[in-house]
Amino acid sequence: MQAIQTHYRTCNICEAMCGIEIEHRGEEILSIKGDKKDPLSQGHICPKAVALQDFYKDPDRLRTPLQKTDDGWKTISWDEAITTVVAKFKQIQTQYGKDALGTYLGNPNAHNLGNSVFMPFLIKALGTKNRFSASSVDQLPHHVASNFMFGHGLLIPIPDIDRTSFMLVIGGNPMVSNGSMMTVPNFPKRLKALQERGGKMVIIDPRRTETAKRADAHYFIKPETDALFLAALIQVVIAEDAVNLGHLEEHIKGLEI
Repeated sequence: MQAIQTHYRTCNICEAMCGIEIEHRGEEILSIKGDKKDPLSQGHICPKAVALQDFYKDPDRLRTPLQKTDDGWKTISWDEAITTVVAKFKQIQTQYGKDALGTYLGNPNAHNLGNSVFMPFLIKALGTKNRFSASSVDQLPHHVASNFMFGHGLLIPIPDIDRTSFMLVIGGNPMVSNGSMMTVPNFPKRLKALQERGGKMVIIDPRRTETAKRADAHYFIKPETDALFLAALIQVVIAEDAVNLGHLEEHIKGLEI
């Protein structure tokens, strides 16, 4: 019988990127647990990471291309699958134009080296402007703001929740998302630590979310008025002469107080 081995990996289901500890005997997965020595996730694990074992062992997992026929699904080769798809794409675009096709990329694509390197070439070759992804569902405003503020859509500032004394969350629900676009595995533990050291978290949200229930204060806001709220906040800071740019002063242009 083969010996039990332990592999340490990173869960690639979402951008929290939690460390996981995988015990296996040969190709048989015995357990998936949180890696307590991971400096970021510190042993935290969510149901998605545990389900990696199910993805691997699921008897319905697709391991070869399938083609739908009048008699049901049949197995075909990769060459046949690629040839069929290319022919269908050409037919559709010839008849209806390039933009008749659309692409959709699921979340784990961002954590796959092959997809990250080669997917842009495939999308460019298709020639369609209709592109959708998990990002277009929940995070494109982050990328747009970062592009205007810092010059690139991926230069997204990360709040230092482990050291801050005040955390303002506008329209987010990190108790559920583990801090989407801010990478905070085990947010409940980090929030508890913030509050225990005398800090507080304030939520601005029209919904009473899971995070709002744990917040020190929750202020409701009318949907689609975020920009007005932030503009008013900035105006109060200026009006009360509370502006302190500090080390950012040399980077700020056009601010007249």
